[in-house]
Amino acid sequence: MRYPIHNPFRLFLLVLLIPLYWSCSQKAIPAGTLLYRVSGKITQSHAYCGGARPPQALLDEMTKPTPFPGKKLFIRSGSENSSAKPVLKEIVSDSLGLFSILLPPGNYCVVQEDQVNKLDIAAFRKKLTSYDKLDETCLQQWWDKCFLTFEVGSADKTNLNIHFHFPCFTNGLPCITYTGPLPQ
Repeated sequence: MRYPIHNPFRLFLLVLLIPLYWSCSQKAIPAGTLLYRVSGKITQSHAYCGGARPPQALLDEMTKPTPFPGKKLFIRSGSENSSAKPVLKEIVSDSLGLFSILLPPGNYCVVQEDQVNKLDIAAFRKKLTSYDKLDETCLQQWWDKCFLTFEVGSADKTNLNIHFHFPCFTNGLPCITYTGPLPQ
């Protein structure tokens, strides 16, 4: 059976539920609060991971920051990560790695997707290969820290650059030591 959207009751429910969902999914900023634009770029770089040594120009290119499209980050208030604090905003970089959000004055903590919910060490273990060793103490310390902190004052904050460097063989997972064979 098809459920057409032009049904007045269903359209009414849709119009009513979408704003309700949005207000529950992120902490609402009180009306009348002065908001300032926070914008910047998310970039990434990669380490040389062995094998035949490429020309220096290629090595330089690998370590040069490039746009990180589609990278998702989350904003909490304060300067430490805590799952008790709600996510205020979600950042998703565009195809050029750029992002822009509005925030009131205050101190903010940027966290990664794996830091939004309470730390689940068992979930991290599932991501490991047989050659990986996880340092659980390091992982807890990583989870507690913000990836980046910043302050919004009484003006827009532009050129906030967020960079991710990917070391060899860990797929960007924190606190992992690779113990396997190296490329020849």
